[in-house]
Amino acid sequence: MNQLTPRSKKDEIWREKERLETEARDASRRAAILERELEAARKELARLRERSEFSEKEKDDLRASNEKLDVLIKLTRDLASFDQEGVLKACVERIPYLVDARYASLYFYDPGKQLLTLKQHTHERAIDPLVDLSRAPASLMAQAVRAKSLLLIDDLAGWKRQDGTEPARPNKDRYKTRSCIIAPLIAGQEVIGVLNLADRHDQKPFDRNVDLELIRQAAELVAVSLKNAKLFEEAQHDSRTDSLTKLGNHKATMERLELESKRAKRYGHDLALVLLDLDRFALVNANHGHQAGDTVLEQSAKLVRSNVRDVDVCGRTGGDEFAVILPEQNLKGALVVADRLARIFKDQRFRMGETVLEVPATVGVVQLASGESASEALQRAKDAIAQARREGQGVGVKR
Repeated sequence: MNQLTPRSKKDEIWREKERLETEARDASRRAAILERELEAARKELARLRERSEFSEKEKDDLRASNEKLDVLIKLTRDLASFDQEGVLKACVERIPYLVDARYASLYFYDPGKQLLTLKQHTHERAIDPLVDLSRAPASLMAQAVRAKSLLLIDDLAGWKRQDGTEPARPNKDRYKTRSCIIAPLIAGQEVIGVLNLADRHDQKPFDRNVDLELIRQAAELVAVSLKNAKLFEEAQHDSRTDSLTKLGNHKATMERLELESKRAKRYGHDLALVLLDLDRFALVNANHGHQAGDTVLEQSAKLVRSNVRDVDVCGRTGGDEFAVILPEQNLKGALVVADRLARIFKDQRFRMGETVLEVPATVGVVQLASGESASEALQRAKDAIAQARREGQGVGVKR
């Protein structure tokens, strides 16, 4: 058995020290390697997170784009309609969604009166129904109308009008943000209205790079659509209006009588018809010319309209024949109207320069039976007129 000497013990301690130092160096190298690998792993994780967030953002952006595209498709479909009220409603409900606006309002513009009339809005409280631009020249809408240019304002606090003055915004305390869009609706060169948008839901300013062009294009579509709807409405009105007397023509009057007949049957209401026919009207045209005849017809229409209720419907159903539809009126009440009209026309003197004409009228009265058609009621009223003339009476009744 070997005995440890002091020297051998020292050598063994030294070797142990060297071994421990070597292991320490190896551990340090391994730790450095692990640290580098850990750092690389952290960076890779950060990259993966970034890619994930970018992917989610892309998904969100794509989802938002698809939703806006869907809104645009629906808006385009709504704007293709000739229904003015439907177009207006679509504007204030769909366009704000495109730019995340909370409030929208749409005004029609009358250039002759310098007046803006409110048509639709989504505000929680009442807003000005009329804006007189001649009295509010500093308003934002006034500037947009004058310049025929869309205004996108990031912050009203620091924004100035073209002349350097501050804009008027009397109800500014109602809004959570100071950013807004004022878009004039221009068809051709004509300003027909103004669309206002305010308060993004995220309370950020409207985006000049995105929202400006989007609303400009939407405003152009809306303007053209409203112009077309107006023209269609005017065409419809003209097709149903007698051009000379401005009363409903035969077709429009008969359709309204049919509608009132169905309504009276449904709700159990009375309905009467008064038919007025000018006497010897052919002699007016023969002796004084058609211009005199037209004057008599125009004045006759005004006489009829001004001597019945606002709810009564007046129309020209023939050359010299006028009808008055009396909703919720029985035969007794209709006779009062008929007697009054017959008396007025008997006393009336139609003046054309030095010429004075007497053109009395004979009036027929009927109360519509339940389910009676418009054409049947009209024929009964004609029969009442014929009977009254045979009997030399001003008013005839067919029961």
